[in-house]
Amino acid sequence: MKKILTLCLAAMLAVVTVSAKDYKVSLGMVGGSGIGVQFKALPVEHFAIMEEFGYLGCYAAAGSVNGNSFNIGYMGAVDQVVLAYQTSPLAEGNGIKLHVYAGGQVKVGYINMGNDAGLIGLGAAAGIEANMSNAPIAFSFDFRPGYGCLLMNNGGNNIATTNLFDWSLNLGVRYTF
Repeated sequence: MKKILTLCLAAMLAVVTVSAKDYKVSLGMVGGSGIGVQFKALPVEHFAIMEEFGYLGCYAAAGSVNGNSFNIGYMGAVDQVVLAYQTSPLAEGNGIKLHVYAGGQVKVGYINMGNDAGLIGLGAAAGIEANMSNAPIAFSFDFRPGYGCLLMNNGGNNIATTNLFDWSLNLGVRYTF
């Protein structure tokens, strides 16, 4: 038992002492309106690509059909790609580097609202990221307003479209490589 405990402690110390000062790739989880897997890459300086695939359990949206407005919450699987400009560290201290990022997003998904619907949309993304310099961990928090279109089957070969405004607040935790 002591050997297993010592081995676990040594592994945790090895992970914590790995330097994550300037990462190029990170992988982790994102939560907010739903939950999903988040991958982030920084291929060149100041340019970030975030790919997210997840399950949206309570997605806030507002739109109108034939002049009647509505608010809905729906669930489904959505894939989002965010292209963003990420600043150099704005603040640095106590082993934390703070970055700000802003950009645009594209989303495609499958939504279940009683009848099946496809979702396509565009949006913006703005957030802040904290990188730990003494551990390979990054935390992010962002706001994403967007505009989308739901494509629904109204029976037979009739497809109805509904335009909507949607938004989400997201918190991400990623392991940096």
